[in-house]
Amino acid sequence: MSFRALLAVWMSKFVTIGLKIMGRGATSLPGVIAQRVYLLLPDRLLRQIDTCVIVTGTNGKTTTTELLYAMLHSDDEPWLVNRGGANLIQGILATLLQKTNWRGRLTVKRVLLEVDEATMRLVLPSIRPQVLVLTNVLRDQLDRYGEIDQTIMLLRNAAWGADTTLVTNADDPLCVAISSINQKPVFFGYAPMESTDETSVVDLVSGNQVRDGAFCEKCGALLSYERYFYGQMGIYACPECSFKRPELSFAGRVLDAGTAASQLCVNEYAATQDWRPSEDREFLVPNPLKGLYNAYNLLAATSAARTLGVSPSRIAEASKRFIQPLGRMQVFPGHPERILSLIKNPTGADSVLSTVAQDAREKMVCFVINDNFADGRDVSWLWDVDLEVFVENSPSTRYVCAGTRAADMALRLAYAGVDRLDIKIVDDTEALLLVGNEEALPVYVLSTYTALHPLVSLLTHAQPKEFRGKAVSAS
Repeated sequence: MSFRALLAVWMSKFVTIGLKIMGRGATSLPGVIAQRVYLLLPDRLLRQIDTCVIVTGTNGKTTTTELLYAMLHSDDEPWLVNRGGANLIQGILATLLQKTNWRGRLTVKRVLLEVDEATMRLVLPSIRPQVLVLTNVLRDQLDRYGEIDQTIMLLRNAAWGADTTLVTNADDPLCVAISSINQKPVFFGYAPMESTDETSVVDLVSGNQVRDGAFCEKCGALLSYERYFYGQMGIYACPECSFKRPELSFAGRVLDAGTAASQLCVNEYAATQDWRPSEDREFLVPNPLKGLYNAYNLLAATSAARTLGVSPSRIAEASKRFIQPLGRMQVFPGHPERILSLIKNPTGADSVLSTVAQDAREKMVCFVINDNFADGRDVSWLWDVDLEVFVENSPSTRYVCAGTRAADMALRLAYAGVDRLDIKIVDDTEALLLVGNEEALPVYVLSTYTALHPLVSLLTHAQPKEFRGKAVSAS
């Protein structure tokens, strides 16, 4: 390694030490500094990796990555992972530098990376993953990605490769279209029992909900759906050509949804569109997460882990002790109880709001909407969120808006039918700590990315001492 590359490594380590002394996180800044010193440092470190697994897609990357890491990592087989959603090249570099010695050599050879879709083009020239997990493909941050065709093109390039096994979502027609370029696709999908009532896990579906994959990617015809799960996820087929939901390698359904005993029942090599239980191919995984979209994340991680040879018992044990990532339906116990969740695009917001609506308690809802670079400057996606259905079905009594685009969010709520007297705009996120205090109602705080970590810190420090350190995932 050249002197300049070594200098970049050394500077990153000094920056990390300084941040730790100041009590700050070091998710990306050491990578930013190191890359400014030596632009090619990510390439030099990525080429040292022996085994690489990448998780990408629009929604669910962080949760899926954390779940998969819990299933893969052990003292005997250590894995390195980029945590906290640090999925841009600077965050990936900062993660690699954590396990790089002063001579510029990686000390861990197995790496699990969460990678932003647009960042894939910066990573793939240096390394081809053994397994690529593609969660879903949705319209997201128009100012960064453009329309969804651009995202599909980026992910097609990522899925190509004879040595890469693609583990992807069969219920998403856009994922299936992308998989056609891969020689070894492995499909997972949701397979509910028709004879049981699963309305508690199947999201609210409305005719106004955005469906990005409504048309066949092969011939352009309107896809015919037998059933929707959420967004464009569902059981579908093209009436004009052979394109349809493929046969599943892993099928999953949620048992005892919304309870502490909830489990994901996984059936390997089940037939398409037909749940056929078989004891020798079926196993149960504790489901610590809330919402159908999170059941997909658990199924994606389980499918990838099984593809990598992890036993069902180890997967179940990892899921049992799993702690939800920051700001993903994260509960802060107290009086009132506060629940924090990330929203960043229409389908993701619809899924979170559907989960919020399933909480039968009277509650309050706060939206913290920023338009910084990592959030996306364009907030027009707020108008594609199906707030009308949420307002109609949720017993929320009052809404609070904060962030740099608080006024835009307030206007959207007004058009969704919320009485303007029930909408309050606050200039400072610290004012959110007063929300719900008088009424003692649970407060849901839905936030874009750049407000998320400051809110985690704010809500943690605001908890009464008896609740400190007890933030958990909603269940």
